[in-house]
Amino acid sequence: MTAPLKPQLRPARGIVAGPGRGQPPGPIHHQRVLPPPALAPIVEHLWLVRWDFPPGATFEAITLPHPVAHWTVEGDVSVVRGVSQRPFARTLSGAGRVVAVKFRPAGLRWLSELPASHTRERCLPAAELLGLRPPPLSRLPDDEALAALAATLAELPQRDAPDARFARDLAERCAADRSITTVDGLADEAGITVRALQRLFEREIGLPPKWVIQRYRLHEAVEGLVDPSRTGLAELAYTLGFVDQAHFSRAYRAAVGEPPSATLARLRTAPGRAS
Repeated sequence: MTAPLKPQLRPARGIVAGPGRGQPPGPIHHQRVLPPPALAPIVEHLWLVRWDFPPGATFEAITLPHPVAHWTVEGDVSVVRGVSQRPFARTLSGAGRVVAVKFRPAGLRWLSELPASHTRERCLPAAELLGLRPPPLSRLPDDEALAALAATLAELPQRDAPDARFARDLAERCAADRSITTVDGLADEAGITVRALQRLFEREIGLPPKWVIQRYRLHEAVEGLVDPSRTGLAELAYTLGFVDQAHFSRAYRAAVGEPPSATLARLRTAPGRAS
């Protein structure tokens, strides 16, 4: 039996209460665990979601994706989902379970010489892309399934990837430091030109640095909308580095599918919302 992994205690980011969403019609179990040390340079965490709904009931799960790839296994389907600029929406029904790996930015580049743009907006068989063939997971308990997926990934050889490491560290600095709001500012932090930064991100992460910076600020926006201490959208826009509320609203609507005012109104009035 494979030893279970330690739980990931950091709060999840990017989960969106999208238009028309209410309470799920049945139990949904979420689990996140830290990778073993051998995978820590390339994997943020492993995750699992399991649901069981009454016949005919459905629920739309929406996430605002990070600039990372995922390896997901659902039943017999094992795929690598590349970075995507679009919200990820999935309608859940019946009963099911997904077991997955969330890579760190540029994480795939330790495993493949293909530029990250090769998998952008694509869903590719994991066996075809990386030679990943997971063990049968369907009969394993949740903890064992997560550990088995990690063990399979750890068997792959990792390349020496200094450019990927540099890009990963810059992207994660964007996530941690809200003062980084422009490409010029990030290029100054990196000590390289804006053009060199753009080429680095395109090759190693698969997305432009401007998008990465803005996406992390929008993750903070999703969190900020449920913070009762916020006095309004203008303050939130300013805090996140947008020129004004109008620019913030356009970026948020393009990413989430509704203006922040609509999200704010719904979340602040939702009955029984946890604090």
